Amino acid sequence: MGKFFYGKVGRIEKKTNFADYTTNNEKRFTMRKKALLTLAASLAAASLPAQNTARTDSTETHKMEEVIVTQRRQLIKNDIDKLTYDVQHDKTAQTKTTLEILKKIPLVTVDGQENIKIQGSANFKVYKNGHPDPSLSGQNLKDILKAIPASTIKRIEVITDPGAKYDAEGTTAILNIVMLGSSRLQGVSGNVNAGANTNGSTRVGAYLTTQAGKLTTAVNYNYADQNKKQTENDRDEAYDYVKTGEHTHEYGKNSTGAKIHFGNISASYEIDSLNLLTASTNFFGYKADANTQSTTERWDRNNRLIYKFDSDVTTPGYSYLNLGGRFDYQHKTRLEGETLTLSYMLAATRQHTTFRQTYSNMTNFPADYTGYDQNSRERFTEHTFQIDYVRPFGKHHKLESGTKYILRHNNSTSLMDYQGTTPDMENRFRHNAQVAAAYLSYILTAGKWSARAGLRYEYTHMKATYPDGSNADFHAHLNDWVPSASIQYKISDGQTLKLSYNTSINRPGISYLNPAVISTPTSLSFGNADLGSSRNQKLQLTYMLVAPKFTLQLNPYYSFTNNGIAHIMYEQNHKNVYTYQNILKSKVFGISSYTEWTPFTGTTFTLNASMRYAHITLPTPYIKNSGCGGGIYFDWEQKIPWKLTLTTSLGGEYGNRVYNPYAIEGHWFYYDFTLTRRFLKDKLTVSLSAESPFIKEKPTTYRTVQGDYTGFERAVMKPRCFGIRLSWNFGKLKASVKKADRSIENDDLVGGVKK
Repeated sequence: MGKFFYGKVGRIEKKTNFADYTTNNEKRFTMRKKALLTLAASLAAASLPAQNTARTDSTETHKMEEVIVTQRRQLIKNDIDKLTYDVQHDKTAQTKTTLEILKKIPLVTVDGQENIKIQGSANFKVYKNGHPDPSLSGQNLKDILKAIPASTIKRIEVITDPGAKYDAEGTTAILNIVMLGSSRLQGVSGNVNAGANTNGSTRVGAYLTTQAGKLTTAVNYNYADQNKKQTENDRDEAYDYVKTGEHTHEYGKNSTGAKIHFGNISASYEIDSLNLLTASTNFFGYKADANTQSTTERWDRNNRLIYKFDSDVTTPGYSYLNLGGRFDYQHKTRLEGETLTLSYMLAATRQHTTFRQTYSNMTNFPADYTGYDQNSRERFTEHTFQIDYVRPFGKHHKLESGTKYILRHNNSTSLMDYQGTTPDMENRFRHNAQVAAAYLSYILTAGKWSARAGLRYEYTHMKATYPDGSNADFHAHLNDWVPSASIQYKISDGQTLKLSYNTSINRPGISYLNPAVISTPTSLSFGNADLGSSRNQKLQLTYMLVAPKFTLQLNPYYSFTNNGIAHIMYEQNHKNVYTYQNILKSKVFGISSYTEWTPFTGTTFTLNASMRYAHITLPTPYIKNSGCGGGIYFDWEQKIPWKLTLTTSLGGEYGNRVYNPYAIEGHWFYYDFTLTRRFLKDKLTVSLSAESPFIKEKPTTYRTVQGDYTGFERAVMKPRCFGIRLSWNFGKLKASVKKADRSIENDDLVGGVKK
């Protein structure tokens, strides 16, 4: 955990005679005050060696040896409501991306495929500056985090037991990225960074903060170009069907190229010491170019060919655009800690996909078309109004309360244009939702003890309509009471123990709800308009030890759900069918750990490890899947001659890792090296990296072991890659955009575009 910072006191001229300094003051001060003044003068003379005494009969000057002051800054802090990693004071952040920094954070793991998990689960939300950021969601998260330099981040918070102030919807964990714009800086400062690798991918970015009087602004822009070579992989799938005895084999390759633009503009105006206005706007644009070639074969139980064909899939047009804005007014009173915050947020998302699939070399082709074009559009608009109030009572008590209202509009249109005798299909779907919430939370701090208890109520009204008449309109009303509680004991200055309980719910997103049927020669998929929210409960214990050269965190936990949204898979008429239902039951026992050891200056070892046992069932038809597995991630950072820093990372996942009722994820392993050096008074940082330099191919396997069909999906990637990153810091970071202490946080939807 701890990084060490070194500062020189300098060569101190020790003044041996201070008698004359106080001669003229003896008549005006008592002996006690005289002694204090003499001490103060001594300290002043020691800290200001250039200053001469006004009257000195004789002064002796002695040179002291250079004094080195060592101060350990705690990068990791464990509070009653969150765990915080201080990125701003991690020297390695100057040359790392945000994705790389996540590998150093307790409870967070990043695998060799750059998938992010918290406590072994991918079920979490990503916030920026305390509220959901549309650009930090979905399948593109890892690409976005690779494009954001860690040097622009102040801290990262891991919230594994969200209290009543957070939305009840959402997941059991939140990753909050606080940018430097939340810190108090002054003047003009900025950062320009760029990177490239041997796969042909590039990225550039810039960050600028300025201040003029009480107005402070910040601008951030990033661009990433992901070459197709970056994601090239060979695929091999084989499945056996339980009822018919048939089996399929599909093999081929795919790749995805992407161009990503994202950024934001924020501003704050400090009316006075008690009133603060903040506003921001953000954008995120994503264009993808994907290509897949494959061959599909199906055989009966006697190994006679049923059908065979080749397919080619392209996305001639895929675009995703998000525009958002927010406004906060924060008022503080003369009572320290009392705060009132009024917030509004607008989020608008537009997604357009053109998907084209063509077939060739067909034998007994199981469809009346030779290809199709799918043109789909999704439009999402969200308005959020929120009030938060914090009121302390004395030194030991604090109340947090608030209300919130969300208005959402979803519209989707999907058109299937078939080349053949199959008629074209069009589906239109509209979904509106209103969410009203209120919460109350109490926090107690008494000596070594601290506790938090909260209760949140949420009312939801959902309405769905089908302009094309494909389904009947429906309404849904949901009422949810969501309790949470935690208690923490400070064993010593370096040890804490916390027990927490929390409940969360998840509402389905538009792709989970939309009943439009998507048909291919081998599959059918559709949403379920009758889905409701799911409910998960979690109990966890957290122990943390912080010593001068050693940090340890242990986190055992237990979670369960009885009405989870399950991805249902079954076979019907020789096709794989996919939909969703509120029938999943799960129990998870797990433990995660984080260890950091600095045996001596310049050497740091970090270990993230986790293990979990999951038992997941579906009642109808009854399906049970269970397994025990985990992950190990190790980092070694070493200072070497010529002002170089060598970082070695290795890790992987093991055992039978179970996250759904049907499948077990296979094990894998990775390693990489990074060499870093700073130039020009540490303003320029150059980093060279090698990812899996001695591995030509890396296979990963996904095994389906339950359900109507069983088998495996195997992907072979080419992980070997070399890259270079440059980062240039300019200006002086002395003032920046302030943020309201409280703000809007929407984190409820799973599946589809939220915002």
